[in-house]
Amino acid sequence: MKAHDETLMDRISAQLDQDLQNLDGNTASRLNRIRQAALEQALVQKQRRPWLRPLYALASCAAVALALSLMWRVPEAPVAPVQAVDDFELLAGAEDLEMIENLEFYAWLEQQSLDG
Repeated sequence: MKAHDETLMDRISAQLDQDLQNLDGNTASRLNRIRQAALEQALVQKQRRPWLRPLYALASCAAVALALSLMWRVPEAPVAPVQAVDDFELLAGAEDLEMIENLEFYAWLEQQSLDG
C-alpha cells in the first residue's frame, strides 16, 4: 500500500511540474508571490506562539495534580443512616412536639435508667 501511495505522489508531482512549465510568466510570477506570502505567514505564526508552550505545560501539570488529588482523597466517615432517619422522623412528626419540648427531661430519664 505504501508503494502505491508513493507512486501516486510521484505521478501527481510530475504532472504539477509539467503544468508549471506550461504557465505563462504572469501567472507563474503571481503563484510565486502567493507562495512566498504563505510561507512568510506560516513563519510569523510559528514565531508568535512560543509563549503558549509554558501555558500548555502549566495546564497539563494542573490537570495531573487535580486528577491525583481526586484519586487520593481520604474518604469521609460515613453518616449513620439510621440515626439520620430517626432524627428526620422526630423533626417531621407534628404530634411529637411536646416530646421535643421536654427533650432534656427524657435525656435525664435515660441517664437515670442507665445509672440505676
